[in-house]
Amino acid sequence: MFTKIPIILNAEQLFDRAIRKTKKIQIHDRDARFKIKKTIIARIDSFATVIISTLEKYVKEFPSIEQLPSFYQEIIDIKIDTNKLKKSLGAVDWARKTCAMIYSKQGRALKKTGNIDFLKQKQKEIYGRISSVLKQIDEHLMFLATAQNIMKTFPDIQDVPTVVIAGYPNVGKSSLLRLLSSAKPKIAQYPFTTKQIHVGHIERKEKYVKKRYQIIDTPGLLDRPLSKRNDIEKQAIAALTHLADLIVFISDPSETCGYSLKDQLNMLSQIKEIFSDVPFIFVENKVDLKKTNSSHLKISCTNNEGIDKVIKEIFKILDKV
Repeated sequence: MFTKIPIILNAEQLFDRAIRKTKKIQIHDRDARFKIKKTIIARIDSFATVIISTLEKYVKEFPSIEQLPSFYQEIIDIKIDTNKLKKSLGAVDWARKTCAMIYSKQGRALKKTGNIDFLKQKQKEIYGRISSVLKQIDEHLMFLATAQNIMKTFPDIQDVPTVVIAGYPNVGKSSLLRLLSSAKPKIAQYPFTTKQIHVGHIERKEKYVKKRYQIIDTPGLLDRPLSKRNDIEKQAIAALTHLADLIVFISDPSETCGYSLKDQLNMLSQIKEIFSDVPFIFVENKVDLKKTNSSHLKISCTNNEGIDKVIKEIFKILDKV
């Protein structure tokens, strides 16, 4: 969805690219004067066309935000800022129209004259005015370049039954995703290792039908109000809000994650209250370090204990969704 967005050049790079292309143009004519005239006109035409078509491509290849699924709309607002993105796209479109108008108005006079000095002066004038327009939108081009780099990292979310893994940082969410699916998220022993959404899949065959399930690892959440959550945590909330058909909440009773079990359970109650219409599976991880007497599913992502039971429970619930 976001791979079609082209690499965005800044004002200087775009201008230089257009100039380089014009230098390759050489029109042949027996009449030396007509040869120079036709070459200058062709170079101006090429220069303006490259600038205008590139700016148009930048605007058209960015997806229409309003037409995107709600999850992507929220992620764009969190990681990029929707209003700034729209403003920058609007500025680039203004530049496209302005450059087209400059070329259209100035271009009419080119074919009517045989004065080479006049043609060269007009060429310089058109280049200068278009360069000035590009400089006016340079900050917007740089903003779009940053947005393009961010958006190309967005996960490919499919319209299939989806499990969202949630919990505090460092409780084993990424490890569980890796065991349940084909995904290979980064895993390390410090908070907020997962700074974005990771997606994996499970497939199973029922008779002659292959079913595909989506599993999403979210950044860690802390027990605090939504207004105080950082942008990393807000991505997790967006996934829970827009994607979850089932939530697997994972805790660490050993507290080696750096957070008390009490705080983890407080957040579980909070999440359950907010997403009361979504089924939950509560999983205690790191049972190789500490095992409680609770009735919750118990697993160890270190030695794979209990993983089969989690998969079985996931299928059982999703088959009812």
